[in-house]
Amino acid sequence: DLSMLVQVFPYDRRLPAVPLLMAGPPRDLESLFSTRCGRDDWGVDVWNIEPIRYRAGARAVLRYEAEIRDAATGGRKERRFYVKVCRGEEGERTYQVLQALWRRAEAGGEGFTLGRPIAYLPSLHALFQEESPGTTLGEVLLQDREIALAARRIAQALAIFNQERVATTRRHSREDEIAGLKWVGNMLQWACPHLAAEVDRIIGAVVAGLEEVPPGPTHRDLKPDHLLLDGDRLALLDLDFLAEADPVLDPATLLAHLCSMPLRFPLPNDRARMAARTFAEEYFVHVPKAWRRRLPLHYAGAALKEAVGFFRRQDPQWCEKIAVMVGEARDSLAGRLW
Repeated sequence: DLSMLVQVFPYDRRLPAVPLLMAGPPRDLESLFSTRCGRDDWGVDVWNIEPIRYRAGARAVLRYEAEIRDAATGGRKERRFYVKVCRGEEGERTYQVLQALWRRAEAGGEGFTLGRPIAYLPSLHALFQEESPGTTLGEVLLQDREIALAARRIAQALAIFNQERVATTRRHSREDEIAGLKWVGNMLQWACPHLAAEVDRIIGAVVAGLEEVPPGPTHRDLKPDHLLLDGDRLALLDLDFLAEADPVLDPATLLAHLCSMPLRFPLPNDRARMAARTFAEEYFVHVPKAWRRRLPLHYAGAALKEAVGFFRRQDPQWCEKIAVMVGEARDSLAGRLW
């Protein structure tokens, strides 16, 4: 009666490989996975496969957990891998970036590492990567574990990453950033009409202040859960949106996520603010001085982007939370935060 086609996960007409990969690794990759598990006498007994993230028609992330057994002793252990399925050639471009960064890490590059890229299968548009060990920054904050030390380590590593030479064909220009901000503004004005005038003023001020600057490698989706701490090591996760862009987008994005965490989690506001201040102070010691003056503008934009997330997820009291983040953007432009 509704003339409507309904598709149920894992079936997705734009990501046809997902149901195949939910059934297990492709046969030609099983031996490769086995070699990653250890010695030749270790074999995979069971694959446990779990969807981690899914955006219909766009991308899916699956976790492969291998239960492996030593044929000689009967000993058992587990290893984890991740599979990302994307539309088009996104996964292949990401795989090329991951390979370059992994070679850097293997050569002893300082600051950061990542999970080893295993393979990219063009026929399935699927990227396979080893799990990175560690604790996310989000967990460190919630558990109140050496937050200042973690914030400083992450700041130092991100400063190195943003000034690294990373070969990528992706570009995120000033015009791209402006287009994204205008979309954010339209969404917020539609969701919260009573904030429309203030949102419009903030977007206008940010757009007017944005400059063309020398680009650098920029994560562009930097969240506390994309940063894994393992002793002195820092691993970067989810580099799908990495591009040559204004590097200050990264610290601004992370700071907006940190300062909004008390609106989403049982995290005291003063703890989140302390982590944000410590991170910002350390980061800008290790980058060119000119970067510091761009932070208030980029933080204002990042705060509005974070505000949209409350609406899109339909979080409880999303309108009130949006108002808080609009206030963050306003205060940043006024010089009251950074």
